[in-house]
Amino acid sequence: MMRVLAVLLLVVIIAMSIYGVYYYYQKYKPALDKYQELVNENKTLAEYISKLRTEQMKKDSVLSILATSQAEIDTQYIFDNISGARITLETENLFEPGGYLLNKKGRGLLKKTAEVLLKMSDVEIVIEGHTDNQKIGPSIVKQIPSNWELSALRAINVMKYLRDSLNIEEKRMYVAAYGETRPIADNSTEEGRKKNRRIELFLKSSSFNKIIEDTLH
Repeated sequence: MMRVLAVLLLVVIIAMSIYGVYYYYQKYKPALDKYQELVNENKTLAEYISKLRTEQMKKDSVLSILATSQAEIDTQYIFDNISGARITLETENLFEPGGYLLNKKGRGLLKKTAEVLLKMSDVEIVIEGHTDNQKIGPSIVKQIPSNWELSALRAINVMKYLRDSLNIEEKRMYVAAYGETRPIADNSTEEGRKKNRRIELFLKSSSFNKIIEDTLH
């Protein structure tokens, strides 16, 4: 009798062990794995949010510097517009009419602008050249065939001056030329054409862009 009970007890123990193994792999382990997956996702999300907050603080700092510098530059020069992270400069304040070499006033304006840019060492600068839709004059058309070339020469000279004379690192700057293709005002009026003749400095944070790219991929 005792032998039979011992055998039955052994069978029960084996059955319970088998069920325990089954329960672990079929029920508990998947739930545990799912929990760990959620923990990892939560950690990744927390790190992402932390990075976004850091970059937002950097962006707010940039905008604060720009807003403060607006009044300082306006005391001596026309600093037409700071919209978000874009600085717009009318070419009348930088170059002689129809030309692409910086004048004295333009060099002074860029010096003030560089003081702002030097405070934002991690920000990249895209220097965009824009013109109105007026044709190039016959006296210089052989040298400058179109508004596209004119906008390119102006943007390049701004970049060179920021680099050579004002200590802005070359690796931070890019040049883009749009000619007359991106007007912001009516080219049928002198006032509109004046607004369209401009250099724009677009400021962007490469680290912020990388966070967005990593998130999308």
